Amino acid sequence: MLHSSDATTTPAPPPWGELLDLAEAMRDLSDRATDAEGLPALDDLVTLAVQRVPSARWASLTVLRAKKFRTEAATDQGATAADVLQYEMGFGPCVDAVLEDSVYVSGDVASDERWLEWGARVHSELGVRSVLSQRLRLSGDAGVIAGLNIYSPTADAFDEHARAVGLVFATHGGLLMNTMLANDRARNLMRALESNREIGVAIGVLMHEHRLSREQAFDVLRAASQDSNRKLADVAVEVVDTGTLSIRGWPANPETRLTSRPARV
Repeated sequence: MLHSSDATTTPAPPPWGELLDLAEAMRDLSDRATDAEGLPALDDLVTLAVQRVPSARWASLTVLRAKKFRTEAATDQGATAADVLQYEMGFGPCVDAVLEDSVYVSGDVASDERWLEWGARVHSELGVRSVLSQRLRLSGDAGVIAGLNIYSPTADAFDEHARAVGLVFATHGGLLMNTMLANDRARNLMRALESNREIGVAIGVLMHEHRLSREQAFDVLRAASQDSNRKLADVAVEVVDTGTLSIRGWPANPETRLTSRPARV
């Protein structure tokens, strides 16, 4: 015979259901980020963190590049302000998580002895009470270090469940950033190769048209770049497309230009 309480009890959802939803959401984000460049995909990443981590209100992504901290994406100006205050002070959960490769959780930043000055200010100025910061796993050749920061105005917001979801999310987020950084490097390499090809062709055009040495032709391109305040590659494209180059003081008069070095600006 069933007790009445047994008959009305609703079965708990399977524990893997939430993680499956998160994995599917991250897969969708990864698919969309494949063709995206830079910030749009990172904005989607922090937005998804707020949606998926229980009790999260704001989220941001801290990136350490060339010894400088920068918030690359945030769901709210308050999150950015909380990050920047840490950068200025040189300490705080997101700074420490990135530098020490760790996870930091605080349920009451205003009284947390690890970052008393920062915690008191973000609580009074921004309403932050709880924080969860963790470093993302990026490849060693990425050239950057990143950390995910999640904020809440509620005390003790991030319990063991929230931290577990945050860890899974950070793991997927690291994989996403690795893909984005690899794509960026590939695109930059292709641009560099294309620029070098155009510069090489432009040098050949100038050498042929004006009987210059390779060094002289490069000097002319560089002088034209300085004269017009344009990138060297852009000047090279003009030479390739038009076969001409406009620069003050060059070419010299027909009697001397074949034996004289090109004028510099």
